[in-house]
Amino acid sequence: MPTALVYELALSRAEAGNYDDAIALFTNRFFGREEGGTNVRQVWIEVKLTQALGLSREGRCVETLDVMKNLGSPASGLAFTENGLQPILESARTNYLLAELSTSCGQKTEADRRYAASSKATDPSQVVWAWAAARKRPGYKSEYWRRRLTSALSEAKSRLPASSYKGWWTYSIGILQIALGREEQGRSSLRDAISLPESLMSYHFARLALEGATPR
Repeated sequence: MPTALVYELALSRAEAGNYDDAIALFTNRFFGREEGGTNVRQVWIEVKLTQALGLSREGRCVETLDVMKNLGSPASGLAFTENGLQPILESARTNYLLAELSTSCGQKTEADRRYAASSKATDPSQVVWAWAAARKRPGYKSEYWRRRLTSALSEAKSRLPASSYKGWWTYSIGILQIALGREEQGRSSLRDAISLPESLMSYHFARLALEGATPR
């Protein structure tokens, strides 16, 4: 099976709650870096994170916390998990979602640490998550963050024409528009992202956002 199809199938299975079969797709395979920039470690973390979110929605905190605890640990038989996971775990989006999981399972100190880390992100594709995290912390300034969101949207639009990752930047534009209250524009951009060539898991992220899983 082509690597890109393995990634899409793993993410689709995880979205559907079929975590064991999603995880099974990673065994006994070689994963080269695919055109479009997607890294197997990004897909692995996303599948495990989706699993943790699903367990949390079912109120299964013991299992949720176990998945979270081992998210950055090497998995038996999967050589790609032995290094390179930490930068993905420290993204604004991952930190924000882990903070939400920590909050739901009563881990306030860990949640505060994760929200603080997420709120420091500056990349325009991550500002939505930084803004969402900042709202959970003392001293939130709505006008400051609205300016940050507006600036990030302008930068994302400026990057789009020359980028090789048009799906990713179109998705990023969509969630920024939604965060700024431009719901219809945002949903239109997300649908556009799905019509473009996939890049950096843009189909998966756009589907989630269209289903409501993006900060508002």
